[in-house]
Formats: sequence, C-alpha cells, structure tokens
Amino acid sequence: MIDSEYRILVEQYTPMIHHMLKKLAIYKNKEEFMQIGLISIWEAHENYKEEKGRFSSYLYMHMKGRLLDELKRRSKEEQRTVYPEEAFWETAASAFTFTDDEPYIQALCKSLTKREAKWVIYTFIQQLTISEIAAKENVSKSAVKGWKKGAIIKLKRLLLAASKNGTA
Repeated sequence: MIDSEYRILVEQYTPMIHHMLKKLAIYKNKEEFMQIGLISIWEAHENYKEEKGRFSSYLYMHMKGRLLDELKRRSKEEQRTVYPEEAFWETAASAFTFTDDEPYIQALCKSLTKREAKWVIYTFIQQLTISEIAAKENVSKSAVKGWKKGAIIKLKRLLLAASKNGTA
C-alpha cells in the first residue's frame, strides 16, 4: 500500500477507532490502543478480499478483534502481577527488620489490644509468619489474621493522625 493511500484510510477510519475505544470502555493507555487501531487499518487493507463484504465492515470486525485480544492479554498480565493482600503482608513483614525501632514499635502497641500487639511484635521484631505465630500462641491462623487486621486498622489511623500533627 502506498503511503498516501494509508493516510487517506487513516483519515477516513480514525473516527471508527475512537468509536471502538469508547464502545470497549478503553480509558487507560488510550494512545497505545489507538496505535493498535491504526495498525489494524493497515492489516485490514493488506488482507481484505472483496468477497468478504464491505471494507468498512471487515475493518470493524478486524479492529475489534485486535483490541479485544490486547485487552485480554493485558488483563491476564495484570492478574499475574497483582499480589494477594496476605502475600503482601507476609513479604513485607519478612523483608524488614525493625529491631532498632523496638522502643518505637512498643510505644505504638500501647494503643492496641494485647493480641494485636503480639502480632506486631512477632511480625516486625521477631520476623514470624502468621503460621508460626498461630503455632506459638496455640490459636488458628484465622485468629492471627484477625489480630493483624485490627492492628493494621488502628496503626493506620494512629500513624495518619501523627503525620497530620507532624509528630511521625
């Protein structure tokens, strides 16, 4: 295809790309999907056969297929890279050692229940996992997760308030 032919097609079918992006509710990385639309114009022109019907109909289906394929690919990629909350806390807890900050952590624990404070101390100072804490305290893992949940909520509030006051 000659460059001038392609420019004419792009000018003619750019509104179709915008329509397709809107129809598929593509609002992230719009420029990248726009490029996929432009590439699909080129591919459709190269592969079009008149017996397949009107070019605009063929292009529409080809473009829609390409955009949907890319959306599926990105969705799968996103699912592979999103970490479940539990794994995040396990990793975060084991990645840092707060032994130098033990007095500060102990002070933060004063606003927590006894069990929530145990979770904080075991997790951030002793570097224990939820399973290890549960075994040590003779409770279920879900009980320890409950301590963790309560501690996180209270600590977030406490640290947020401290940062607003400029004392953190």
